[in-house]
Amino acid sequence: MDKKSNVERVSYSVREAAMALGISSRMLHNYIKDGSIVHFRMGTRVLIPADELKAFIERRTQKT
Repeated sequence: MDKKSNVERVSYSVREAAMALGISSRMLHNYIKDGSIVHFRMGTRVLIPADELKAFIERRTQKT
């Protein structure tokens, strides 16, 4: 598959999701472990749905 294709991403690896959030992979693993971030597995890979990243940010954003 061409990496430059315009396929919409529906999930991200832990490393990619951590980079997108600006946190370490270890911190993201902690959020996964405590249930703060929804994830799923494909074989041995842990993946985070793209929508979940947005929802996580919404839940963590203080509303004034």
